[in-house]
Amino acid sequence: MRKQTIAGSDSVAITLGVSPAELIIIYRPPSLSENPLNLYIALGTHRQLGAAVLPFSQGFEGSTVFLPFKGDLLLSAEVKAGRIGCFIRKWERWRWSQRAETCDFQATVENGEVILRVPRSLLGGVGKIDCAIYAKDPNANDGWGWFWGCSDRSVASGVGDKYIPHYYELDLDSERGPVMTARGRHGSHKARVRIYQLFVRLFGNTNETRKQNGTLSENGAGRFSDINDAALKSIQQMGFTHVWLAGVLQQATATDYSEFGQPADDTDLLKGLAGSPYAIKDYFDVCPDYAEKPAERLKEFAQLIERLHAHGLKAIIDLVANHVARSYGSCVKPDCNFGSCGCGGAGDDVTKFFDPHNNFFYLRPDENGPPLRLPTFKDGMPLSPTCQVPGAKCDGFFEGEKTFGRV
Repeated sequence: MRKQTIAGSDSVAITLGVSPAELIIIYRPPSLSENPLNLYIALGTHRQLGAAVLPFSQGFEGSTVFLPFKGDLLLSAEVKAGRIGCFIRKWERWRWSQRAETCDFQATVENGEVILRVPRSLLGGVGKIDCAIYAKDPNANDGWGWFWGCSDRSVASGVGDKYIPHYYELDLDSERGPVMTARGRHGSHKARVRIYQLFVRLFGNTNETRKQNGTLSENGAGRFSDINDAALKSIQQMGFTHVWLAGVLQQATATDYSEFGQPADDTDLLKGLAGSPYAIKDYFDVCPDYAEKPAERLKEFAQLIERLHAHGLKAIIDLVANHVARSYGSCVKPDCNFGSCGCGGAGDDVTKFFDPHNNFFYLRPDENGPPLRLPTFKDGMPLSPTCQVPGAKCDGFFEGEKTFGRV
């Protein structure tokens, strides 16, 4: 039989032993007093959905106990005046069953220790189960109990509801591994995730012009190269585990990159000449503004990711699933070009307002369109701030949606 002992709170020692036939739980308090002792073993056997909230009742389980996992089996041994009783609750049909005395497992008191012998058949055929153990004095607090002696040493004894943040995963089958492995809710036993968010356009940009609707040459922009080894070392030393690179996907913009096939977008579509970093023009490309050599932007972005990994950091970027520029058109993956300029969505029937096979909703052919009329220009006057920039060419129409209009 494999055994392992851990120290619980309030100087309690807990030993768990595993054999092919049974699970043995030995609970050793500093001393057995004359006060009644209720010992609880909460188990998650993964046979049912289970619940993180254990049953509570005055005079029996007492105040509520919250688990860091979803339990589906609650065993209890009640020691009082030399007599010991065994009780069980199961998670069945979306609720806890009634508390019932049982012979499904055995409990004894030997040499000041409470010993439970639980047949493997009661645990199902799974190889690993979750477990938390604690005791209560059922007479305290008007029958709501005094919580103490928990398998999680961080839980203080006392009255009232209790949350157990850590538990043990029991390995029932392995012959060499530990019987118990400490775990925490949502992986809290592991190093905490700490995310440092930075907006690439601003990070490293020392230009302080800040001109509203300014051009790239006027306001400048941060570069992938600004997130260098010195910056990443500092972020890592502050305890961060991830860097959230905000706004890196290619967006619609007034900046002209025609030399490598990325001309400026229609000014009618833009919020500011730089464009919104969340009006995505290509989900598979990155913003050329952020590269030292815009034509090599993907290469420079990959080098940034390599620098992050070299410093033990992981990267996060925005998916932005619901913000698409009207001029969307992927040059990296044109086969995924659902929003290609001038053709609606690939395969869409643009004559229908709604169709389950379409990527978009389309304007009905009435006074509102098509063609699409944008609220940027009316009666010969520019309305949007971007269209009011001297030299801006706006007319309230977008060439890509002259024959149809997307809602």
